[in-house]
Order: sequence, then C-alpha cells, then structure tokens
Amino acid sequence: MPRLKILSKEVSLTEKVPRGAMLLDILRTAGHEMYTPCGGQGTCGKCRVYVRDRGYVTSCLFPVMEDMEIVLPEPSEASIMAEQYAHTRQLPADPGPSARLSAHPYGVAVDLGTTSLVFHFVNLMTGALVETRAILNPQAKYGADVISRINYCVLNPQGARILQQEIINTVNAELLRFAGNAGTGKTDVVRICFTGNTTMLHILLGVDPGPIAYVPFTPAFTEEKILRAADLDLECHPGGEVKILPSLSAYIGSDIVAGIASLKPSTAHKNYLFLDLGTNGEMALCTPDRIYCCSSAAGPAFEGANIEHGMGAAEGAIMSYDGPGRFRIIGDTRPTGICGSGLIDLVAWLLAGGRISGDGYMAGDFIIATAAESATGQAICLTPKDVREVQLAKSAVASGINILLSHAGLSADQIDALYLAGGFGNYIRPANAASIGLIPRELCARAMPAGNTSGTGALLSLRSVSFDGILEEILSRMKNLELSDHPDFVMQFAMNMEFHT
Repeated sequence: MPRLKILSKEVSLTEKVPRGAMLLDILRTAGHEMYTPCGGQGTCGKCRVYVRDRGYVTSCLFPVMEDMEIVLPEPSEASIMAEQYAHTRQLPADPGPSARLSAHPYGVAVDLGTTSLVFHFVNLMTGALVETRAILNPQAKYGADVISRINYCVLNPQGARILQQEIINTVNAELLRFAGNAGTGKTDVVRICFTGNTTMLHILLGVDPGPIAYVPFTPAFTEEKILRAADLDLECHPGGEVKILPSLSAYIGSDIVAGIASLKPSTAHKNYLFLDLGTNGEMALCTPDRIYCCSSAAGPAFEGANIEHGMGAAEGAIMSYDGPGRFRIIGDTRPTGICGSGLIDLVAWLLAGGRISGDGYMAGDFIIATAAESATGQAICLTPKDVREVQLAKSAVASGINILLSHAGLSADQIDALYLAGGFGNYIRPANAASIGLIPRELCARAMPAGNTSGTGALLSLRSVSFDGILEEILSRMKNLELSDHPDFVMQFAMNMEFHT
C-alpha cells in the first residue's frame, strides 16, 4: 500500500492508503473538507492539491499509485478558488471536430506567460480537467521581460528561432510527460489552445516580434490563428488543431482578451476594472459600451526579476508577510525568496513602521528571513534598490488606472468591482496594495481575485467552440490607449512615485 504524506496548516500526517484509490476520497475519509462545486466530476478543477515534484492535480480524478507527499490548500486559498469559480463563465462542452481524431481524445490549454507557462490537460470526452501544471518559462535566460526577448531576436539572426525552439521543446516535454502519466498515447492529444501576450505568441509561431518594440508598435498579427500540430512539430496528433487566441494590440494580448471574456456577466458590476499584474501591468476598464485598455511598463519587479531575492510565485516563495518570522511560504517549505504578493506586504509593513519613507528612502537592507531560516543557507533580504523597483512598478500601474478612469469619464468610487487576475492577483492583499499606492483606496472593498483568467480563457476555448463568439463580442468593444505617447502619462507617473503613508 502506498504511503501518503498529507501536509496542511493544521496537521502533518502520513498513512498507508489503498493503491488506486482516488485522492479526493482519501482526503475526505481523513476528515479534510474539499471544495467540489461540480460534484467531483472533474470539470471545475477546484479540488486541486499540490503533489510534491509533480504539480497541481485534480484530486477527484487522481489515483494514488505510489508513495507521495501532498500539500493541501489553506482555507484562504480554498475560498479564493470558490470565489474564482463564482466569477467564471460556464459553457456547454463542445470541443469541435478535432475531438473525433481519437477514441480517447485529450486537449491542452496553455497560458504562455513571460515568466511561467501553465498547462491544463483536459479529457475532451468528459470535459474533466485532469491535471494543471505550472513551470518556469525557459526563455527567461534570454531576458526577464518581453522587451529583452525582442531585443535578443533583433540582435541575433537566429534569435526568434532559438526562442521558439525553447518553447516548443518545453511544450513537447510536457505533452510526453502527460501521456506517460495518463497511460495514453501522444496522438490522443488532438487539440491545443494557446493564450499569451502578443510577443509570446509571435515567438511561438516563429514570427519576428521586432516591430512590437518600436513606434508605432505594429505586431505582425493579432487575429486568431489555426494551425495543425505538425506545423509546429508538436508531440501530439499531427492533424490535431492548434488554436492561437486573438489579441487586440502589441501590448494587449490574448491573455487579456480571453481573460475578460472568461468572466461571467454580472448585472451588479456595470463598470469594473480588470487588472493583470505580471511582467507588464495590463489593465482594462469595462463599461457597458466600451472596454478601455492599456499596458503600463511596470517592469518585472512583481514577478521577482530585478529584486535581490525575488522570484516567481513558485514553491519556496514568501507569498505574504506580517512581520519578522510571520510569513507564509508557497508549498509549506523553507523560503528561497519572495514573490510579488509578499513584496507588497513587506513594503506596506515597512512603510507603516516608518522604515521606508514616503519618498522611498530606506537606510539599509532589511532581513526578511535569516540564513538559518532559508532554504539557501543565505539570508533573504530587501534592499534599498528593491524599494525603488517597487516604486517604479506601482507608479506605472497607478498611472495607467488613472488614465483609464479619465478616458471613461469615471471616478474610482464609480467602479463596481476590481478583478485581480493572474497568480499574483490571487494573493495580493488589497489593503496593502492601496497603502503603497498601487490601486485606489476606494476599490479595496470591491477587489476580488479572479485567478489565472488567461488560462481559464484558454480552457473555455478548448472545451467549447462557442467561446469564439464571446471573444469576438469582447474584441468589438475594446479600445487600446497607448500610454507611451499619452499627454498625461509623464505627469501621472511623476505624481504617483510617492508612497502613501
């Protein structure tokens, strides 16, 4: 019988379990409450748990076949997943004709993030989400942000091809790994849907992204693309459909378009703000008639780059901070660094205690975790340079929000909801984000985590061809505002550099 080690905030226990038993049944028998709005059919993916050395799995579909260690979500994380499910659009299962290419068809929804890649593996016969896996983008060694990667492509004759191959190799490795774990053939994967920022999608297809970085910021394509898997040498059914979801502009990609489209319509939210803080700060102000969009060059600070001990939201990252020795770590392990949500908490705490002044001055390094506490054997600290990086990032985002409000003729107190998208948005504490000036104070009580909406949009597209019509309707209402030549941006940026104290 396999030995299953269960880690949670309350307990840590190891027990022998029947081989082949579903993980959800084991957890319920052990007295753990699991959120399953779909009734354990695997379609919602909200009963997911983290399996050490594997990633997130849907517990109602995951048989325990060998010794393993799992980490249960904390109550706050479970409530976040429940809230996300309540705000996600539900569509009938209709994956389209490619599902007929196999007797046991599977599909993959892929969110191509600048820092991370997220894969959702789906049984197309049942619509069940089998597994979710997030890994670091292997292109990071060529640059932390899209501009760095575009420059690499421009300066190196084979740059675009090299970066494309990095992604293709990684996708193929995940396809083969999934086929091995699921006990199915690689040709049973018959449909793949990709979302991502415009640059990442160009690189995926081997298209020169150079013009995206220079005025007038003209991408080679923004429309939906349909290819066959053989066109990209993907390790799945060669005739399988590969769909690239549509973008709006050079810096409003399909991750934002699909993310907004994934939200369930609400009569209570007439005007709402959609905020996705990753390597760029992409945002949209949605009104009944128009959707005003912009992208601010926030830099990669909130995803860990340019921060002395920064990292993405991966295992070992300090995700929240409440004072010395009082922090939470992703994966319930020893810390290796700090991610964006923890960084905001930390800066807010230091501001409240007077250790950072309103103009961003901090006298010296601040120790977050000692060498004895960390997994690296070195102290994890925040430096004065890190504080400056946070100032630049938060000012860019706040300036973009103010310009969107101005164009829509609205004030912050007229916004009914603030959707915080992305893994970063899941764990932001709105009060702390407001205290450093990242978001308007008026929106604290109206902020809600929306999860990885880019990945959710890719999932909806994978499961249902009816999502295409929703994407078209959203695109028809979108208007892009280019901040780089906006007459108010420089003044807004300067005014928003100060921290709120």
